[in-house]
Amino acid sequence: MLSALDPAHRRIAQGFLVLGAVCAIAVTGYMLMGWSLSDAVYMVTITIFGVGYGEVRPVVGEVRWLTVGVIFVGCSSLIYILGGFFQLIAEGELNRLLGSRKMKKTIEELSDHVIVCGLGRIGRVLRAELEAANETVVFVDVDPDRVNLAIEQGAYALVGNATSDDLLLQAGVQRARTLATVLRDDALNVFITLTARNLNRDLRIIARAEDPASDSKMIQAGADKVVLPSALSGERAAQMIMRPAMVDFFQDQDLSGLEHELRVLGLEIEQFEVDGQSSLIGRTVGALESSGDGGFVVIAIRRAGGEVIRNPQKHFTFAEEDSVLFMGH
Repeated sequence: MLSALDPAHRRIAQGFLVLGAVCAIAVTGYMLMGWSLSDAVYMVTITIFGVGYGEVRPVVGEVRWLTVGVIFVGCSSLIYILGGFFQLIAEGELNRLLGSRKMKKTIEELSDHVIVCGLGRIGRVLRAELEAANETVVFVDVDPDRVNLAIEQGAYALVGNATSDDLLLQAGVQRARTLATVLRDDALNVFITLTARNLNRDLRIIARAEDPASDSKMIQAGADKVVLPSALSGERAAQMIMRPAMVDFFQDQDLSGLEHELRVLGLEIEQFEVDGQSSLIGRTVGALESSGDGGFVVIAIRRAGGEVIRNPQKHFTFAEEDSVLFMGH
């Protein structure tokens, strides 16, 4: 069992085993020499820990030699245990120091990576998504606990204020592809955006804003995109209320962002239900699209049982209670 422990823990465990054995043998020895259990335990305690109290009985003859043995072996085991504790502390600090240097050295060699400033609620979501996509990411946060947890889980992370030029340079801002600042404080996000833009003119910067009024300030500071979590959450909830089928079709995507991009191209996404009186029942997707002279295209259909069919074939036939999603001018 002890062989499975690291050297420091094994040393501590061995010390306690020896100390326990010494105490048990010493108490037994004193009792064999006529001492009571309480006197024997008291004598062993004050002998090993050297508190300096007087003996409960005269220490002469064999008792003296037993006491000498208890002092020598007991105190040695205590010193051995303390040495294990000091070794444990020193190794922990050394490993932490070496690990930090190794990580900084690795970060210095990164390029075309992503920097995320903030490991709060939004930062943790970002981390999960980016790591799932196998992106190389360096995280920056002022909270040592958050940073240490991320490092323990295998991430690259630095402790410090992301408004500092030095810290962003340590994170490789001059070689990074993208920086996302997702702190809860809009003022800090503006400052980080400004600092990062000054350090790397080609960097793509995505900034979080809690107040919609901060949007323009983020852009002026150099952000390429501004994300408003509260607005996105509200739009998402509205979509769930007004167009639940569309949300089901695009459950893993930001529908509001997709619609915005399509509007730039002059396109819209709409959805309708095929009721029992609809003339579409029995018609094919190809026939419907032909009737619109290429003005729209059916991109998905949800059947009454919940099955979602994306990019349906031209010969696909509509049925009652189908939810049809189409895109067009």
